[in-house]
Amino acid sequence: MDESEISTDNRGWEKGKSRKYTPETKPQIIKIRKDLEKEDSYFIGSKVVKENYEKQTGEKVSKSYVDGVLKEAGMVKSPEKKRKGRSKYMKYPEYTLTKLGKSMMSIDFIGPRYLKGSDNRINFLSCKYIRPEKRGIVTRIEGQTAEETITALKEILKTHPIPEILKIDNDSAFGANLPHERHIGKLAFFLLNLGVYPLYVAPRSPWNNGQVEGFNSVFSKKFWNKLQFSDEQEIDIKIKDFNVAYEKYSRLVSNNPERKEKEIKYIDDFKGVNLENKCVGQFKADKIYFLRIVRRKNDKGSDKEYGFIDILKHEIKLPKDLINLFVFCVLDLKSKLLKINIELDDGSLKVVKSTEFVIKNVIYDQA
Repeated sequence: MDESEISTDNRGWEKGKSRKYTPETKPQIIKIRKDLEKEDSYFIGSKVVKENYEKQTGEKVSKSYVDGVLKEAGMVKSPEKKRKGRSKYMKYPEYTLTKLGKSMMSIDFIGPRYLKGSDNRINFLSCKYIRPEKRGIVTRIEGQTAEETITALKEILKTHPIPEILKIDNDSAFGANLPHERHIGKLAFFLLNLGVYPLYVAPRSPWNNGQVEGFNSVFSKKFWNKLQFSDEQEIDIKIKDFNVAYEKYSRLVSNNPERKEKEIKYIDDFKGVNLENKCVGQFKADKIYFLRIVRRKNDKGSDKEYGFIDILKHEIKLPKDLINLFVFCVLDLKSKLLKINIELDDGSLKVVKSTEFVIKNVIYDQA
């Protein structure tokens, strides 16, 4: 076999050459990526490059090919390996949470951050839709309080759909870690009157709220750490550009169906509704969900050992064989009943304890 036979295969393609794309495809992909970097685009990954290539040329290109070109050019960082298995052996109720509500959003605080040479605290409220859309919105707030959170949500929900479920941590501003036992805060009342079911994730487990935590990282990397600002007003202007860019990006990468128009509600649909109402009978949502990890009380192996969870600063005793496992708790406000469940291997829920639970600052009966 001579050298000419080695440099081609038996169908006539030159060895090392793409059989599907022209010689110009690869340099054009690299140029598009470099142009996105020069333009300081917030999102420059392979999906964005692919979309730009197809718009510019009118020709289709596979994401895997774009991935390969960018990797060969040294423009791709290998993602860190994720630790697997932890949630499975702790019986994290993944199936239950996936099926909980047609739409879900998560919120979190970012900050405080500081401008160079200033001691003024700058805080943000981060909102990440989990399903069906995967939009993300960040807005600057004056402080990490319930009042600021409600004000920001009222503005956001004018143009963005009200979610059925709101996934939140146990910050006191979010209404679940107040000084008084079995009390809920202003945000919880606001949500219940809007018809939004609060879902409080397990304390000290930020990975339970991974969607918004991941979005916070994107915000830090693509916005806060990348740009420079002279004052708060400049932040407010540029953050609008970031939100628009992220919405375009999320539409590109999302493959979930959009909700039917009749299912979507906005804050203006609740004009005339008292969003501070505390009467259970007038709530549009009548349940609060809690995700908890059963903790150990007293020494391991001792006669006094038992498991427990904390719901609104109220300790609930559980069998010790549940220690270090997740439980999914459903508080029915109308029946004043708290059901504590574990998720079985088939995805179904098994009630491990049912107990009366009365929230002290809720009005159950209107006299």
